[in-house]
Amino acid sequence: MSAPLQILIVEDEYITQKTISVFLREMGYHVVGCAMQADEALRYLNQHTVDFVILDITIKGEKDGIWLAEKLHQQYSIPYIFLTAYVDDVTVKNAIATNPYGYLVKPFQKAALFSAIEIALINFNKCQQVKKETPASIVVKHQDIFEKVTLDHLYYIESQKNYLILTTSHKQYRIRATVTDFLEKLPENFIKTHKGFIVNTNKIQSFSSNVVTINGQKIPVSKTYKDIVFNSLHHSTLKQ
Repeated sequence: MSAPLQILIVEDEYITQKTISVFLREMGYHVVGCAMQADEALRYLNQHTVDFVILDITIKGEKDGIWLAEKLHQQYSIPYIFLTAYVDDVTVKNAIATNPYGYLVKPFQKAALFSAIEIALINFNKCQQVKKETPASIVVKHQDIFEKVTLDHLYYIESQKNYLILTTSHKQYRIRATVTDFLEKLPENFIKTHKGFIVNTNKIQSFSSNVVTINGQKIPVSKTYKDIVFNSLHHSTLKQ
C-alpha cells in the first residue's frame, strides 16, 4: 500500500488554516482534517491515519502546541513542524526543547512550506535510524511529493545511475538515492543480491545460484552476494 502523506493541520487562525489546506492539496497531499485546539487534534489522531502534523505553537486553550508536540513524540511518533508568528527567545527555546523536526515562521509561501515538510521528513527518518526502530513503512519523495510506502508491499529496488526504482505490489517509484544509503533505512529482510539490486526476501518465489524470482521478475545474484543471499534464505526457511 502507498499513498500521499495524510496531513493534519492544527491552527487556530481560520484564514491561515485554509491557506495551508489549499497549498497542501495543490502539492498533492491529503488533508486529514483541521483542528483549532489540542483536544480536537487528539480526536483526529485517534480516529484517523495521520502521517504528518503542521502545528501552530500558540493554539488557543489550556493545552498549547508545545504540549501537543510532546504527545506526538511520546505516544504517536509522528513527524511535525512548528508554525508560528512569534520568534521571541522564550517561544523558540520552549519549542526547541520538544525536538521538533522543523520550524516555519508566518507569513510564508508555498515553497517554504514544501521545503519545511521535506526537511522535517529527512530529520524524522534520521531519528528513526538512530533509534534502530524497525519501520512498517517508509516515506519517499516521488514526483515532487512525499508518499508513505508500506514495506510489506515493497518487492525490490533497482539502481539506475543516480536513481532507484522501487517496485511495489501495484506501483513503481523513482527516487534520487543510492543503494547503500537506502538499504540502511530498511529492515533486515531486505538484502542486496547484486550491487544494483535490493530484494525483499519475504517476496522471493524461487531462487538458484544466479537469480531470484519475485513476482515473476528474475533478479540477478552476483558472486559477491551469493553467500549472503543463500544464508538469508536458509535462515528465513528455518524460522518458518
